[in-house]
Amino acid sequence: MEPGKSRSERTVVIAMDGSAHSEYAFQWYEKEFRRPEDYVVVVHCSERHQAFHGAMGTADIQSVCNILSEEEETENRFKTDLEKKLKTRGINGSVKTHYGKPGETIIQLANEANASHIIIGSRGLGKLRRTLMGSVSDYVVHHSEVPVTVCRHKHFT
Repeated sequence: MEPGKSRSERTVVIAMDGSAHSEYAFQWYEKEFRRPEDYVVVVHCSERHQAFHGAMGTADIQSVCNILSEEEETENRFKTDLEKKLKTRGINGSVKTHYGKPGETIIQLANEANASHIIIGSRGLGKLRRTLMGSVSDYVVHHSEVPVTVCRHKHFT
């Protein structure tokens, strides 16, 4: 047990990407898993989009700068919205954002936060598609050192 941490305190990481799947995972945490003494770390990972990579090939510096600026504004708005979500619901916690591969980032930030549990949504990909594309939730389940809850809503399949 961590020094200064009582047996009842938990650090719970919730992965959020703005999708209905991650919103369902957050709602599941609130209704089914939440304890008043929890510290919640909402993790959001950004990946650079196709428009950015396409602009890089044109050597149009202004296009690249505009895309980066727009993505940064969108990310800042999303982070602010997540911080408000925690505050308005009376949840003690913080929001961590990072760039990179989502599965790796979730594991890295969960380890840094000394998480005791990770909650993540599932897109409900079929077996073939999951095999070809990979799955963030599969990656997290297989690489996490702490328990992981994958929330899959029956209406999203």
